[in-house]
Amino acid sequence: METTHRLLSGDAVRIEVPDAIGLPGGTSLGVLALEGEGQLEVTSGREVDLAFYLEVTGTTLEREVGLRGGQVLRYGRFGRDPQQGFGWAVAVGDHQLYGFTVPVMDVETLTGFLADVDVQADPIGPVLTPSGRTSWSPYRTQTVAQVVELDQGSAPGGGDDGSSFGYLLDVRRARTGQLQDARSGGAAVRGGQLSRSSDTERHAYAVLESQDFVSYGMPGSEESVDAVVASLSEVVVELVR
Repeated sequence: METTHRLLSGDAVRIEVPDAIGLPGGTSLGVLALEGEGQLEVTSGREVDLAFYLEVTGTTLEREVGLRGGQVLRYGRFGRDPQQGFGWAVAVGDHQLYGFTVPVMDVETLTGFLADVDVQADPIGPVLTPSGRTSWSPYRTQTVAQVVELDQGSAPGGGDDGSSFGYLLDVRRARTGQLQDARSGGAAVRGGQLSRSSDTERHAYAVLESQDFVSYGMPGSEESVDAVVASLSEVVVELVR
């Protein structure tokens, strides 16, 4: 199976997972640097992704205000806690942009910064172009998070009963455009260079490095890391040029 997402900066990334039985959802994340106000993490996803985010954080978007670009900003206290900042969301075509602010940022400041970001709708994800007092953070890279569903038979001890399990594929735009020398001991595979976390890591995972991306396969349990490694050996993550 394969899917294509658009990074918030505009690049499109194709993800091919041959042994996947499902590639549900998928979110894109970028971090804006705000002049004098730190950073603002922005996520793009479908309505179901926003709903899950609001449920997990206990946030209700109970108020709204219009933005200069014509969109509507919905917002509410993050976690319904008056001591926290605001959770917020803006609909862009079939997608939602959402995130939360630090406690000291009020809604007027947030809307002012969002007014400096040009937002264009696209079928595979909105494109953000910061200007004025906003820019992309030099310390954070553009990211796509994609859930991968595998047949349960791929897991150790799994049976052929039609059930599934999965892992999270955390795809991060590479800064250098080259394979990382630090992982030169990895194995050459279809999509680049594959390695796995050391025994000293708190949680086991696998890493696939290609020319343009570093992708982390995060299993739901340590017992399934071998299945994730096997899956990543056939995965391709690449820019759509």
